[in-house]
Amino acid sequence: MQPNPALTLNAKVILTTFNGTAASPEECPRGENYWLLIGSTGHIAEAKNKNGRVLVLFDESVSGKGLHCHNPVPNSLYILESDLKAVS
Repeated sequence: MQPNPALTLNAKVILTTFNGTAASPEECPRGENYWLLIGSTGHIAEAKNKNGRVLVLFDESVSGKGLHCHNPVPNSLYILESDLKAVS
């Protein structure tokens, strides 16, 4: 898949899927149900890493939704570029 040129550092994005799907697995622990963030916006805080993910700093509290967030930047998750859409 070609990289999306609109997904540059500081670009405003919306999460459209998580790990390529729009729905969580049937048995997904509450703290790992990152699909709850679909529709949430944020911005790209770090360029793509070796795993093909960008660090997205979300506008709302990730932990406030009961989700685990272990990254050094609060309210941020490493997300596949293909799960994101640039917004203006």
